[in-house]
Amino acid sequence: MPPLIDAHRGECGTPGLPAATRYTRAVAMGVDFVEIDIRRTTDGVFVNYHDDHTPSGRAARDMSYAALEEELGEDLLTVEQLIEIIDGKVGLHVDVKEEGYEADVVRVIQAGFKRSDVVFTSGDVPIRTIKDRFPDVRTGLSLGDDLQGAPPWRYVQVRLSEIFPGARLRRSHADFAAVHERLARVSVLDYCSRNGMPAWVWTVDEESEIERFMRDPRVAVLITNRPDVAMRHVAI
Repeated sequence: MPPLIDAHRGECGTPGLPAATRYTRAVAMGVDFVEIDIRRTTDGVFVNYHDDHTPSGRAARDMSYAALEEELGEDLLTVEQLIEIIDGKVGLHVDVKEEGYEADVVRVIQAGFKRSDVVFTSGDVPIRTIKDRFPDVRTGLSLGDDLQGAPPWRYVQVRLSEIFPGARLRRSHADFAAVHERLARVSVLDYCSRNGMPAWVWTVDEESEIERFMRDPRVAVLITNRPDVAMRHVAI
């Protein structure tokens, strides 16, 4: 059985679409999950936005909903808007972008998404926090940190903890590993397979790599910006 397909940021293979159109097309395509990136604005609105900073350079976490909407326009969606597009149609993959209000994120998602299979991914602290508060919630520990600018000792430390992720997975109590594709090409998929840990691989966009991972029985879910390409391999 091929891996399930997760549309990264709701991408559908057509660039430049407004966010609502993008997600609607991904859902209609028949993917298994769509991914959203949750942040909370300064006035308490939960929105789907990936980057730490907006194109103008402002920190997203320090902006009100009105300010974000003014800058991002159709690229910004609220949780309420996403419910209408996603709930009950496909699974929901929530990537928690910030620490400090993880429980609020879970409560908002659980209150709104009543009919979709929901999973949460993030780093060590948010995932452990979620599992401590909500042990039945399905979570994945993200492996493959962006270490640009990190000192050499930190780079080596983190990369070793990703190649040999057992201790981190146990501490976080994660239900699966969300593995960056470069780690999936080395030993991490073997580790997950040996230990009965499902592996979600992100973010795979090259057609040859999509084909490769869609044929790999160690991969539970493929996360991609090209679900249109991945869907061609489902019936193969």
